Amino acid sequence: MNFTQSQVSKILEEILEKEEGLNLILKLSLEALMKSERQEHNAVTKDNSNGYRSRKAFGDKQMIELQVPRTRNGGFYPVILGLLKNQESEARSIAFHLYKSGLTTQQVGEVFGEIYGQYYGTSQVSRMFDTAREEVNQWLNRPIEGYYPIIMIDACFIPTRRGDSVSKEAYYTLLAVCPDRTREVIGIYNRTRLL
Repeated sequence: MNFTQSQVSKILEEILEKEEGLNLILKLSLEALMKSERQEHNAVTKDNSNGYRSRKAFGDKQMIELQVPRTRNGGFYPVILGLLKNQESEARSIAFHLYKSGLTTQQVGEVFGEIYGQYYGTSQVSRMFDTAREEVNQWLNRPIEGYYPIIMIDACFIPTRRGDSVSKEAYYTLLAVCPDRTREVIGIYNRTRLL
């Protein structure tokens, strides 16, 4: 069946008028691109198609579930998935910056609910921060220099919850000047605990 350009435009306008129309067109377009890419891959590599796997992606104020084509030899990876992976890492980065700015994990989940149309629970938001926690652990376990010409100690008092009570506690920052005149944070301490 052949459609004219005006017929295609009319069909698309009708779909877009529906509540989930934009997400439907997005889903169909992405899946069509991946299927076409698999056909090219199969022609070049002499591979065969082997069904689909599900993959979630961000749509218009909600998650959409894509059917990602597979091949028998497993060597096919659609280019568009690389872009979607970047989208996930950007979402994690946004969530971490919101959390770092003082929002609770619940508030970060609510913001993501507003943006993506799906509420993220505190455990889901917490899992987004796993990468950041790895970076913090790498920083905590890094080797420090044996000699610093200058070391400065400063403290700020931050409200801290311990059990059922909140009190202002001192957090000490040790800042050092290296022999090459660059600065380095050696550590942040609260009481006897390294942060």
